[in-house]
Amino acid sequence: MPVLDKFRQYHYDATVKVSDNTRTLALSAVGIVWLFKNQNGGVYEIPNDLLVPLILVVIALALDFGQHVYRSIAWHIKFRIEEKRLGKKEITEETELYASKWINTFAYVVFYGKVLCLVAAYCSLLSYFSSMVNWV
Repeated sequence: MPVLDKFRQYHYDATVKVSDNTRTLALSAVGIVWLFKNQNGGVYEIPNDLLVPLILVVIALALDFGQHVYRSIAWHIKFRIEEKRLGKKEITEETELYASKWINTFAYVVFYGKVLCLVAAYCSLLSYFSSMVNWV
C-alpha cells in the first residue's frame, strides 16, 4: 500500500498535467476562433458567437498564470521563513517541515476556475460549430 506522500505525488503529477493541457487547449481554442475571423476593409472581425468562448479562454489563461504566480510567491515566502529559522538554528536541514493546508487553497480555487472556464469555452465552441454545420 502506498504511503501518503505517494498519493501526494500522484495528485501533483495529475494537476501539473491538467495545467499543461489547459494551456494547450486554451491556445488551440484561440487558433480555432482565429480560423473563423472575417476581414472587412482591412479589419479583422470575429463572429459575435465566438466572443464568449474567446473571453473564457483568455480568462482561463489569466487564471493559469495567476495560479502559478500565487504559488511561486506563497512558497517563496514559506521557504524564506524556514530559511530564517535555519539561520537562527531553530531547525536543521533534516528537520521535517509542515505547511498549513491553506497555503494552496487559493491556488486550487483558481485551478478549478480555469478548468471550468475552459470547459465552458469548448462547450460554447461546439455549440457554434454544430449550428454552422449542415448535418446531412
